[in-house]
Amino acid sequence: MAASKEITVLQEQIDDLQSRVAYQEDLLQSLNDIIASQEVVMGRMQQQLQQNREKLEDVTHSLEQTGGEKPPHY
Repeated sequence: MAASKEITVLQEQIDDLQSRVAYQEDLLQSLNDIIASQEVVMGRMQQQLQQNREKLEDVTHSLEQTGGEKPPHY
């Protein structure tokens, strides 16, 4: 009888571990999906940042060429 009880306890522990592993695998997949999505968003943000830098450089260059003079409507 004692051996049967030990087997039952061990089987319950194995089942618990299998359940935990399955949960962790699901969690890892979810986290991987989130990271992949964030990578796409970050790529877009980097492109937008580069465009904004270029626009700022253009504006700065234009202001330097005009000597910082205010347009006539000021």
